[in-house]
Amino acid sequence: MAGRAKVYLDLRFWIMAREAEAGTEIDPDVIELLRLLREGVVAGKLVCPVGASTFIEVMKQANTQTRRLATARLVDELSLGLSITESRGRIGTEIAHFFYKSAGGHDLHAMADLIWTKLSYALGYVYLNPEGFDPETGGYLQKEAFDEIWNASLTTIVTQIGDRWERSDDLVKAAQQINADIKTHAPKLVSYPATYRDEIVGCLDVCQDMAAEVMAAMATRQGVTPPARGSAQWNEAGRLCRNLLTLAFEKPETRYALRTIHAQASCHAGLRWDRGTNFTENHIYDFEHASAAVAYCDAFLTEGFLSKLINDGHVRLTELNGCRTTADKTEAVAIVQDLFKH
Repeated sequence: MAGRAKVYLDLRFWIMAREAEAGTEIDPDVIELLRLLREGVVAGKLVCPVGASTFIEVMKQANTQTRRLATARLVDELSLGLSITESRGRIGTEIAHFFYKSAGGHDLHAMADLIWTKLSYALGYVYLNPEGFDPETGGYLQKEAFDEIWNASLTTIVTQIGDRWERSDDLVKAAQQINADIKTHAPKLVSYPATYRDEIVGCLDVCQDMAAEVMAAMATRQGVTPPARGSAQWNEAGRLCRNLLTLAFEKPETRYALRTIHAQASCHAGLRWDRGTNFTENHIYDFEHASAAVAYCDAFLTEGFLSKLINDGHVRLTELNGCRTTADKTEAVAIVQDLFKH
């Protein structure tokens, strides 16, 4: 995958491609886009990775041959089974990379090499914990189970899950709470930069325990015993990490190093600064798509609202990694043609 341009499609474009495959979408731009993507994948020029939101949104589709299964088959074909790791793990990796590099580490992998996995683990890694076996047998079973899941296609996964996928109301409730908080604080907004900084602080509040884990691992490698998790010293270390990262974000290069946090904060700040838009459950999926795509892909084909937000003069997320973002089908064809040439 290293030599392939990464073209990230959100659900809107996956559905259009699926309908073009079925012959029910007759827009010539969509038909040409699907042809180009297929040709690019076969030629080793392109790949269309997915993310956690893609997996969830495919599962939300009706469990039929023409909808969920048809989408899954197309995802398998164009993604080559490639997924960007889920956002929490990705943020943790970025923080670790940032700390190790800041501490003088030189023999580090590039971040862009560390955030890929197979689509079967798009939602995070799970491990079988076999009981009643000796350690050697248990370890063997654990590895075999992991490898079996690793090699599973999305078509196989959705077929096995069938109608057992249960929709959770947690994200709906979370979106409602976020929307209520946005309305409460709307009168206090003074500028986009101030709104962005508020979002950065909020993200780092959530991530401070993760940052403390990274610091603890670094201390252990240096022969220093870190404080016990949950202790007052541990909590203080987390607070210091949060403050350190908050200060670091005043430097433009930090936005590139911690690009998932930057992208998520930018999306939330952009929506808040818009003032007229209600935050809904779909925005959670949209911002997950966006933070993965603009940080690590070459093109992001999405819907109108998200494309406008990413390209907005305040947000300017296309500057983060040069990811060309559009909702326009004709422009999408031109972008993919250009990537194919190079």
